[in-house]
Amino acid sequence: MLPDKVPWKLKEVVSVYVLRLVLGILLVRFIYPQLFSASSLVIELTDRLLMIALVWITVSKYRPDFGELGFSIKNWRKNTAQGIVAGCLLFGVSIYSERLYTTVLLLTPSNHPLVQQAESAVSVGQLAVPLFLAGVAAPVAEEVLYRFFTFLPLKERWGLAVGALLSSAIFALMHFNAYWLAEIIVVGVGLTLLYYWTGSLLSAIVAHSFINSTKVLLVFFGIPLL
Repeated sequence: MLPDKVPWKLKEVVSVYVLRLVLGILLVRFIYPQLFSASSLVIELTDRLLMIALVWITVSKYRPDFGELGFSIKNWRKNTAQGIVAGCLLFGVSIYSERLYTTVLLLTPSNHPLVQQAESAVSVGQLAVPLFLAGVAAPVAEEVLYRFFTFLPLKERWGLAVGALLSSAIFALMHFNAYWLAEIIVVGVGLTLLYYWTGSLLSAIVAHSFINSTKVLLVFFGIPLL
C-alpha cells in the first residue's frame, strides 16, 4: 500500500512541469541546433530524461523510502503479471474509444508520431526506434512523472478519486492533442488505480508499455487499429 503522505508539495510538482518545458525548449530549439541536427530519437529521449532527472532531483533531497513508494522489484513476477492483465484491459478501452470517435462522434483521431513512424517502417531496424520510445522510454518516464510524482501529492491533498482524475487529466493535456484527451484520461485513471492498488510502479509501467508496444506492433504488421 502506498503511503498517505509524501514530502514534496504541489508547488514543486508545478515547478518540475515548468522546468521541463523551459529546459526542453532551450535544448531542442537553441542549444542542439548550434551543435548538431537533433533527430526525433534525440528529442524524445531528451524529454524523457529531463522528466526523470527533474523528478529525481526534487524527490531525492527528502531521502524517501522509494520501496514504500512503489520502486521495488521484490514481487516483480506478480507485478509484471498484473501489469500485463491491466494492459490488455486498458488496450481494449483505448481501441474502443478510438472506434467511438470514428463511428459515433464522426471524428478522425490523428495518429501519434511514433505510430506514424511504425506505420512507415519497412524493416525491423526502422521499427526499433519507435518501439523503444513507445514501449520503454515513454512508459518509464511518464509513470515516474504522472503517477509517482504527480498523483501522490494530489491524492494526499484531495483524495484518491480526485487525485487519479487530476493527474490523468494533466497526463492527457501534456500530450497536446484534443482528439486523445478523453481516451488518455480514462487510460491514465486505469494506470493510476493500478499503481495505487498494487503499490508498485512496475505494474503501471508494464501496463503502459503493453498498450504502447501493442499499438506500434499492430501498425507495423498492417493490422488496423480501427
